[in-house]
Amino acid sequence: MSKLQIRILILTGILAVGFSSVWCLPKAESMKPSRLARHLPLEFETYRGKRVTVTGREREILAADTEFERVSYVDSSDSSIPGFEVSVVFSGKDLNNSIHRPEVCLQAQGWNFEKETDVVVPGALRDGGDMTFREIVCRKTVFDPETKKPVILPNGEQLYARRVQYYTFLGHTDITPGHYDRTMIDMKDRLFKGYDQRWAYVTFSMVVTGAYAEQGAMQGKSYNLEETEKLLATFIKKLAPLVVDVPEDAGDNS
Repeated sequence: MSKLQIRILILTGILAVGFSSVWCLPKAESMKPSRLARHLPLEFETYRGKRVTVTGREREILAADTEFERVSYVDSSDSSIPGFEVSVVFSGKDLNNSIHRPEVCLQAQGWNFEKETDVVVPGALRDGGDMTFREIVCRKTVFDPETKKPVILPNGEQLYARRVQYYTFLGHTDITPGHYDRTMIDMKDRLFKGYDQRWAYVTFSMVVTGAYAEQGAMQGKSYNLEETEKLLATFIKKLAPLVVDVPEDAGDNS
């Protein structure tokens, strides 16, 4: 075994021990609520929402006290704009099994990633602060719901869908799109402050209708990736101030 391989093994071991040690820290006395409101509004400005029931595998793989919220929105001022979907998962007491990164679920659902990056939505918070998200652009083959077979276009190619998704984690004081950053915050809070933050994992997503237009599967107004990203950022800037609080002790997490 080379010296480089030995160093990699040692580093991997140190990281594994470090991140797992959060569960060996003193038990927190309390759990501070998330900055995110428990329920999303069904109407604001020109947007109209409808609650979507969360069922199946999503509930089965998470802790029993995990709470869900999902709303599909449309912009009543412009029917050409694709719908927005907002999905929220609130962690329970078992932080290790009640919240997770979306990459795992998306890949299990057949989505292939085309782009992953961090993005900032400026001025999205009530106090004028920015929000940082992890952006995932992904695509997957479209299947006929009756035959369960891929939809074939006139040119013989399979129809695919493209989707853009922004996600982040909101605690009592902190907002971070990083799974490991969130773990480090939990370690610090439990060790030095004696409490856990209840995290809400929120996802904003839209279909990129321009992908259908490019394949000849859609007529009329469509939006390419860049246009869809702008629509999503605008939607977030209008919704976030309504549902994300500025806690009194927001500056007490240094």
